[in-house]
Order: sequence, then structure tokens, then C-alpha cells
Amino acid sequence: MNELNELRRKGATILVAIGWICVLVITANAFFAGTGLMPAALAAAVSIVPTTLVLRGNAGSQARLALGFAYPLYPAIMLWQWSGQHWMLDLHMQFFAAIAMLMLLADWRPVLLAAAVTAVHHLFTNFLAPSLVFPDGSDIERVVLHAVIVVAETAVLTLIARNFETLVIEQAAAQNARERTEELALEERQRAADEQNRVIDQIGSALRALANGDLSLRITSAFPASYEALRRDFNAAAGELDQIVRNVTRSAGQIETGSREIRTATDDLALRTEEQAATLEDITNTLRALNVTVTENATSAFDLQGNVTKARDDALSGSEVVESAVHAMSEIEYSAQEISKIITLIDGIAFQTNLLALNAGVEAARAGEAGKGFAVVATEVRALAQRSADAANDIKALISTSSEQVSRGVRLVGQSGEALMTIVNGIAQINESIGRIATVSQGQAGEIGRINERMGRLDSATQQNAAMVEEGTAAARHLSSEAEAMARLVAHFAVSGEDRAGNGASSGGRLRHAA
Repeated sequence: MNELNELRRKGATILVAIGWICVLVITANAFFAGTGLMPAALAAAVSIVPTTLVLRGNAGSQARLALGFAYPLYPAIMLWQWSGQHWMLDLHMQFFAAIAMLMLLADWRPVLLAAAVTAVHHLFTNFLAPSLVFPDGSDIERVVLHAVIVVAETAVLTLIARNFETLVIEQAAAQNARERTEELALEERQRAADEQNRVIDQIGSALRALANGDLSLRITSAFPASYEALRRDFNAAAGELDQIVRNVTRSAGQIETGSREIRTATDDLALRTEEQAATLEDITNTLRALNVTVTENATSAFDLQGNVTKARDDALSGSEVVESAVHAMSEIEYSAQEISKIITLIDGIAFQTNLLALNAGVEAARAGEAGKGFAVVATEVRALAQRSADAANDIKALISTSSEQVSRGVRLVGQSGEALMTIVNGIAQINESIGRIATVSQGQAGEIGRINERMGRLDSATQQNAAMVEEGTAAARHLSSEAEAMARLVAHFAVSGEDRAGNGASSGGRLRHAA
């Protein structure tokens, strides 16, 4: 019923607010209808009682009936306020709206009361004050029509309100039933949780014993029927684990013995393989260094042969240059002789010019004053001829000296050519010897390179074998360590007394009988 009361309380609050809105509307209409504030005061008075009851938090039957009585009065007051207007008939629709809004209370009684108030209002005012109901005076037919409509609406609203109230009550009952069901389910879950906790405690104790190495523990107390399979499975698993640990203990001892023997053998093999690898590595390094040296010698011999060949070619080129120089010297000597002839000719020309100048001076002297200019020219020509003769003599002396030097250069260049030819022949012999040395060194370098390559492959294979032996040794040591660690781990477990005599010495474990 709490849900229904809460719903009615909210509906009553809304209806009170709507009622005061109607009061405000009636007050506003007072300025247009011309009936004064009496209708507004009457509407406020009608609203006071339901408002007071609702504000006290009381949405009971009194407050609901008060709202059912007050709501039809708001349309009646508006009809009074607008009496005589032609659209008073339209205001009658407010009665139906007011009755319908009372459905917010989820109660059929206020609806029925509002319909009764509406009927009484129409009947009394139709006969006592018809102008307050209809604009044209008393109209019994309209009263009957409105009454039929109100009755139909009220019947429908009453039916809806009763069904709604019943539905809310049934929902509340269903909610209570659900709460009861949840309480029962909670109790059942609590009982199941207790059983589960008891099972978990026993399983936890057994698992802690397993964690501490006690594989002989079994759960003997019975579990609830739904957990009995769990107890059987745990005991079976513990038995299987006990058997596995005993078998592992036996195998660990055998693996430890075998791995110890393998480790000893692989240690010896690794030592010998390392020594062999070191020896091969030294030989390989020596051959590699020898190969590098011989290769460098062959390369140097080839380089020297190339240099000698180049020197021979340069010497041959030098002899050709010397021959060209001798030929050029001969041509220079011939040119010097030709120049001497030309200088002799120039000397003769200078002598003849000197004579002509002398004759011209004599003739100018004979001419007297008229020949003074010719005398000056003759003097200058004579001086020029003298200077030409002097220069020709100087050039002749220089040409003589150059001819002697050229002759001496020709002899020296010829001697240089002969020396160069001797050097060329010696260089040719040296080139042949160095070529033979380079060919032999290259062959030796190739043979040593092939030996070095074979030794490298042998060294690589030996290194790989050494690495494999080292890996085998490490694996054997690791296997031995793992076997010892496995033996130590297995020794942590306390197994049942089966096969105790056969396993006790190898595993060193703590053996206890199953409880």
C-alpha cells in the first residue's frame, strides 16, 4: 500500500497546484467579466480546505474527498463569472475535464463525489438560478444530456480508478512476495554458503598439506552430497600425484647418475677438443700470415716489374729524345753557318755603305754651301754603317761561340744516347728476372692460399666441434644440476609407504604412511 499512498500523495499535490492556478485564472477574469472579486474570493475559499489537508502530508480519504468536492466548483464559479455570455455552454466542458483530472488520486470515490456535485449544481441552478448555468435560461433537456454524459464519464473513470487501484495493490503484493522469495533465497544461499565454506576449509587444509609436501594426506570425512564427488576426485588426484612423485624420485636418481657420467666424459672430450682447436688456430694464423707475406712479395714483385718496364720504356723514350736532340743540334749548327754567311754579307754591305757615305761627304764638300745637308746625311749614314759593321762583328763572334758549344753538345748527347741504350739493355735483363720471380711468388701465394683455406675450414669445423662439445658439456652439467634440483624438490614431498625400500636411498625424501 505504500506505493499507492505515495502515488495518491503526488496526485493530490498536483491537483492542489492546479486548483490554485484556477484561482489565479478566475482572479484574472474578474477584470474582463465585470463581476468583481467575489468569484475569486469564493474560489480561494474552496481551495483552502484541500490545500491544508494536503500540506499536512495527509493524502487520505478526507483530502481526496475534499478535492473531489472542490474541483467541480471551479467550473461552476467560472459559469457564474461569465453568466449571460453566449459561450457559457463551452465552459461546461470544464466539468468533464475537472472530473477526469481527479484520476490522479487513483481513487474512484472523489470521481463519484465530483460527478454528484456537478449533477446537484446543474439541477438546483437550472430551477433556482438558470442564468448561472445556461445563457438562455432553464433547459431541462440540456441538463439531462449533460447528466448522461457525466454519468457515462463517471462510470468509465470509476471503473478505471478501481482497476488501477487494484493493479497497484496487486503490484504491491507481488513486490512483497518477491521480497519474501528473496529472503528465502538468501537463507538458502546462506545455507549453501555455509556448506561450501566447510568444504572449502577442508579442501584448503588438504591443499595446504599438499603445498607443504605431504602427499600421503587423504580427506576421510564425508562431504555434503553435492560436494562428495569433489572429495573423491581430490583423494584420487592426491594418490596419482603421490605415485608420480615416487616415479619421478626413482627417475631423478637414474638421470643424476647418467648425467654425472656424461659430464665426466664430455669434460675430457671438451679439454682435448679445445687443445686441438688451439693448435689448429695457431697453424691457421701462421699460414695466414705467411700467405699474406708471400702475397705481398708477389704483389711487390709485380709492382717492381711494372716500374722496371716503365723505366725501360722511359729509357727507350729518352734515347729517342737524345736522337731528336742530336738531330736538332745538327740543324742548329747548320743554321749557325747560314747565319754566318748572312752576317758576312751584312758586313760587306756596311763596308760598301761606308764608302758610299765617304764619297757623298767628298761630293758635299765640293758643292760648298749647297752640299752641307748632304754632308750631314752622309755623316749619319757613315755612322750607321759603322754601327752595323760593329753589330755584325759581335753577332759573328757569338755565332762562332754557339757553334762550338753546339758541337760539344752534339758530342755529349751522342754519348748520352749510347749510355741510355746500355741502361735499356740492363733494365730489360732485370725485367725478365723480376718477371720470373713474380710468377713463382704468385704460384707460391696461390698454393699457400689454398692450404690456408683448407686449414680455415678445418679450423672452423674444429671450432664448431669444440662449440658442440662445450654445449654438450654445458647441457650435461645443466642436466646434472636439474637432476640434483629435481631430487631436492622431490625430497620435499612425503609420499606413502609403497616402494619405500626401493626409493628411500635414491631420493632422500621424507616418507610417511597415508592417514
